[in-house]
Amino acid sequence: MPRISVRRLVDPSEEDLEGVVKIIYNAFKDDVGTASYSGGSSRVQRDIYRRTIRACVSRGEVYLGLVDGEPHGVAALIGPGADWAFYEQDDFIRDLSSYLEEWYIYHYIPTYEELYRAAFTAGQRARRDAWNLKFLAVDPDHQRKGLGRALLETACKQADAGGQRITADAKDPHAVHWFRKSGFTHRAVKNFASRDTAGFPLWCMVREPVASAE
Repeated sequence: MPRISVRRLVDPSEEDLEGVVKIIYNAFKDDVGTASYSGGSSRVQRDIYRRTIRACVSRGEVYLGLVDGEPHGVAALIGPGADWAFYEQDDFIRDLSSYLEEWYIYHYIPTYEELYRAAFTAGQRARRDAWNLKFLAVDPDHQRKGLGRALLETACKQADAGGQRITADAKDPHAVHWFRKSGFTHRAVKNFASRDTAGFPLWCMVREPVASAE
């Protein structure tokens, strides 16, 4: 049996960062939502992952899922009060194609805001007050070994310790079911269109803090 463990990523080197980017890229390379976010560009995908991991290291927490001591999974979270999104960075938007820039500005961002207004009366402020799970990814060769579950449990313990909720976005019914088994509920769902793909739904998943049994 492989030995599963989790450790926090602190002050990563560029090599560490690229290793994490590779895990996320491999986990989501066939994902329809990711293709929509990136316009099918692997360069844009990797840029999104790199920016997000750096933000989570400085404004939240990043955990590595290890199999026999080697990293094959990652959970990246933005902490409460530090809401952040890669598409709000001016230099990211400037580097996009005209179509993708317009897609973010006129479709994705407004629809995403609608998703959180439907989920919470406080809208996006509710996400700012919570731990926001940006990525939970496991290398395809190491899935179904309990690595994703171990990463999510670690994130949930961190949130519970501070009495805070976790929010996450799920793009397919399988992921919704998987999150539900860990105490999440879905608050709302919105459909996102795309010129280059079939589009995708996005569920807002929420887990309220669980009080200690002490």
